[in-house]
Amino acid sequence: MFHHSSGRSTVSRRYAAIAIALGLSSWLSVCAAAYSAASQPAAAVQSGATVDSENGTVSFIDKQNSLVVVSVNGGQQLSLNAKDHTDMLDRVRVGDKIAISYQEPYVTTLTRAKGMKLTRMTRTVTVTQSAPAAGQDSFQAVRTYSGVVDLTAINRKQHVLTIADASGTAHTIKVSDPALVKVVGTLARHDHVQIGYDSAVTVTIKR
Repeated sequence: MFHHSSGRSTVSRRYAAIAIALGLSSWLSVCAAAYSAASQPAAAVQSGATVDSENGTVSFIDKQNSLVVVSVNGGQQLSLNAKDHTDMLDRVRVGDKIAISYQEPYVTTLTRAKGMKLTRMTRTVTVTQSAPAAGQDSFQAVRTYSGVVDLTAINRKQHVLTIADASGTAHTIKVSDPALVKVVGTLARHDHVQIGYDSAVTVTIKR
């Protein structure tokens, strides 16, 4: 009887050892999977993504000064400076409908403007490439904003600024230039700052 009991005990210990081994194997597999998932890089935000768009109508063409004036939604006038790409002046006509898309802006200037009065943000658009894209008549440009603004909010973790110009119009913009990120660290809410930023623009003629 004692020998039979010992056999059962031996078998039990073997089953227990197998169960522990299987459990350990499963645990290691789970850990490996978790480590593999954690090691995968996060999906990157696509650069050059369109963040804003508007439609308009060509209202005036000034060939002498290489300007194309577009009336956009809301009744505003947008002047496109084509002095370096005058060939586009022959491709557009008064009354043409156009679509304008803007990419993520890039801050180029950021300095404290202590004692300076707020201004309205000025906007200029300069044509940088006039060769039409495949399948559509379009051209590339750069939109530049600049002015003295009130810094109404700062997200230091994300390097995002909320600003308001003299008209009270608010803009939110991310600072990515490492040198200007350091400047962000020195600023406080309601500082007046001189800011400038560019945004790549695609203008498509809709015919």
